[in-house]
Amino acid sequence: MNISNCNIKLSHILLLCIIQIQIQHVVSLSITESSKAQTARSRLSEAFRSPSKKLTYHPEIVLPEPSDPTALLLRASEVTKLSSTLRMKAKANAIFVEGTVDALTPMGKEQEDARGNFPGPVPIIYSLAGGGEDGSLSDTLNQLQSVDGVEGVMVPFFDGKEINSVDSYLEESSDDISGKCGAIWDAGLQPIPEITISPSTEWSEDDVIKLVDAIKDTCGGIDPVSVVFTNAEKEKSKEDNEEEGEENDEASVPDITIPTSIAKRLTFIGSVRAKAGEGRMNIAASKLSGCNFNGAFLRADCVPGYRLNPDLEVVGGFWSAAMGDIKSLKSKNFSFRSKVKLAKDVPMEWYNYQKDIMESGALGGSAHSGVGDLDPDSGDYKGF
Repeated sequence: MNISNCNIKLSHILLLCIIQIQIQHVVSLSITESSKAQTARSRLSEAFRSPSKKLTYHPEIVLPEPSDPTALLLRASEVTKLSSTLRMKAKANAIFVEGTVDALTPMGKEQEDARGNFPGPVPIIYSLAGGGEDGSLSDTLNQLQSVDGVEGVMVPFFDGKEINSVDSYLEESSDDISGKCGAIWDAGLQPIPEITISPSTEWSEDDVIKLVDAIKDTCGGIDPVSVVFTNAEKEKSKEDNEEEGEENDEASVPDITIPTSIAKRLTFIGSVRAKAGEGRMNIAASKLSGCNFNGAFLRADCVPGYRLNPDLEVVGGFWSAAMGDIKSLKSKNFSFRSKVKLAKDVPMEWYNYQKDIMESGALGGSAHSGVGDLDPDSGDYKGF
């Protein structure tokens, strides 16, 4: 009798242990993100995906680290003004920021103070592309947790090494990246992978789906809120720098089409490095839209001379003008300041026809009537 009672008790204990293990397993599967991380996912999803299915725009800001003590004191007010400009005038959907956490703090405060107002705050994504803060990732995340407005961290996978196939991605995949993504989620933020792809690579629909599944596995089995695709930069010769043609404009955006079958799972952002002028940014944005991207990551390279002399007031004015032009609903098909990529350049044909008529004197006006002279050296652009 005692033996049977012992057996019953042991069986009960064993059953309770199995139930407890199963409960813990279910809990571990259901709790994948903290409530703060889920809030960040919701805000970023809203910023990256337009309800009207139009392209969203996200400028990259490189915050300088001045060595002059006076400039250091003035930086906070300059960053605050820039933040307000990007939110109210440029109407950015989200902002990618590269720099120190100290430099980022005034921007985060300005955005968070706007919560409840119109226009509301713009999510901030801290970029590790520039190396981030000196020290470990955990130190950087600890500092970011005290900064308002920061919702995500962009992580360049494999330190920006270019990928030309799914197999090459799997060869580079490592547990180190999974650990980084897990740490970012634990900090209540969203990791945003940046995948650098080779410009000459062709990606089929199945290849893209397999790549996205592989990215999910690298992130620890959780879909990231978004994936940034970037074209690998090629070294340019002096001749290439002096003559930037349409081929270079095409190479400034990733040549990869997002299948509709995975478009609902997460959002996709394409990097744009087209230098402003001659409608290059408009062409790049149109190409991303045609490839089913949700948004355009407008890199700092679009701003001429930005990295050499980053005047934040000038940067704010540039993005206000550039993004206003790109988002404009005004037809650019017959705009003399816009370069449209067609087999036959219709705007230029129309312009030449009009110019021939005016120069012939048939209209009786000046040969330059209705044609404004532009001064590129003073910052004039023929479209963006």
